[in-house]
Amino acid sequence: MSLVNALKKRLVHQFISVIVYEESCNIKQKVIKGAKVIHKEEFNYDLKSKDELGAKIINFINSLQDEYDNTYISLFLNTSGQGVIPGCDSSKLELYSIDQKSVKAICKDKRFLMYSTHIDINWADKLFAKTGLDFIFSPFLILDFYFQKDMKKESFNKDDVILYILYSKNSVTMMIMQNDRLLYGSFFNTTKEEDLLNIDYSTASDSTIDEMEELDLDNIDELGMDDILDVGNDSNFANSLLEDSFDLSEADERVIKYIDTSLKEFYDNDLYESQFIVGTKIYDDCGINDGILKHLENELLLDTNAENISISDAVLELSIKEALDNV
Repeated sequence: MSLVNALKKRLVHQFISVIVYEESCNIKQKVIKGAKVIHKEEFNYDLKSKDELGAKIINFINSLQDEYDNTYISLFLNTSGQGVIPGCDSSKLELYSIDQKSVKAICKDKRFLMYSTHIDINWADKLFAKTGLDFIFSPFLILDFYFQKDMKKESFNKDDVILYILYSKNSVTMMIMQNDRLLYGSFFNTTKEEDLLNIDYSTASDSTIDEMEELDLDNIDELGMDDILDVGNDSNFANSLLEDSFDLSEADERVIKYIDTSLKEFYDNDLYESQFIVGTKIYDDCGINDGILKHLENELLLDTNAENISISDAVLELSIKEALDNV
């Protein structure tokens, strides 16, 4: 490390994480000097529109920037036009019905390819036109951030196929992993006004095979796959929820349908290397409903574990790494 870079690392740096929801905005500030945190604070503001921060928020962010010369602003991208595919060959986006020219794609460690539409990127740039924006972080990058932490634990089994879920106030991010290899990924904005509660799952996706029973897995009956993949009939689940007095909102019901649809696609679609999922790990940013956990455990027969996390903290950590690791 050069003397200039060494001195630069010892300067005071401010990092600002921003998460924009439909009707609110979360801002978290972290000020560091070297490896020491000298200030950390969180703020929440109401929004009239997700497409406009408004003068109050813009003035506040700019006032924070005025306090420190070295400031980095980062956005957690939770818009709908994004996804991920296994591997890093961008030419394969077309196989997943993604127009390569309409998205910006980034490879992560030669493991998977994250993409977002130019429309979403332009939305973010326009939103922060009066404050500036240094980094945009994909939800898949945040999910992988927490997954990498779990990989370092002694209890981690590299042979298990696990469904990892990042659960936030307005979105669900899913990655099915075996060791550090991505098998499947999807992202859903749970505030989208789509009628997913009455979908006929036998015809829900053009990219899936018509009949789930065609899946070729050894000992499929012993594994209970008929129960796992019977996502078109939720009567038993509904009855069990009534018995246990779980109160599901429409957003919660959408989350369940999103998860079911994603698992159906993973097991059905020849594009994916379908393997039996043995468990679910949920990184929970906002308090997941127990009814969703019950569905994963009792209806999908997945060993489920949930951990409370902070997406904004992950954004800040990744921002620090991005800004200072190469200094």
